[in-house]
Amino acid sequence: MEKFKALTTQQKIGYIRDYYTIHIVATVATIAILIWGLNHYIFNPPPSTFVNISFYGQFVPEELRSMFAEDLTNSLVAEGENYAVVVENFFTSGDPQFDMAVSQRMVALITARELDVFIVAPGRIEGFLETGFARVLSDMLAVDDIARLDDLANLSYFNSFGYEFWVNFDRWTMIVMANTARDEAVGAFLDYVLLFSGEYE
Repeated sequence: MEKFKALTTQQKIGYIRDYYTIHIVATVATIAILIWGLNHYIFNPPPSTFVNISFYGQFVPEELRSMFAEDLTNSLVAEGENYAVVVENFFTSGDPQFDMAVSQRMVALITARELDVFIVAPGRIEGFLETGFARVLSDMLAVDDIARLDDLANLSYFNSFGYEFWVNFDRWTMIVMANTARDEAVGAFLDYVLLFSGEYE
């Protein structure tokens, strides 16, 4: 200690730098991780998924998906609740590695019961029906309402965004996943879409 006191200020800085740099960096990193963890998980946790709506079979612009997510969250989630509607997109690009990664992620999310409603491009619905992923909706909706989900272009909710659904999403079908664990949220979403703009009063 006496030897350290005898050093000049510059020598002391050099000594600390040489012998304690790793300790200082480790301490700062630990404190930073601790602060991040407290903020992320306790003080400002990310919102939980209220319901997951996923477009399947064709690329859907990120801007459009963000608009859906924001509108549905504002319309379906009660004020003050830390939930959000998630809108995802699963599509094939022609790149085998990309397509395999997309398929693996989708199957993993289905297995984890994190996907609730699929909006499926024409020609892709058979896969969901054959594998038993699609739920029979007769216990949730009237026959007329189920029929209306067979072509999103006819629903005023989707067309209200100014996107040309009648061109881009002609004959797209909405299905509910058989293993969804969020029946109440799915029901709220379907009611909101079908009743939008007072179409069914």
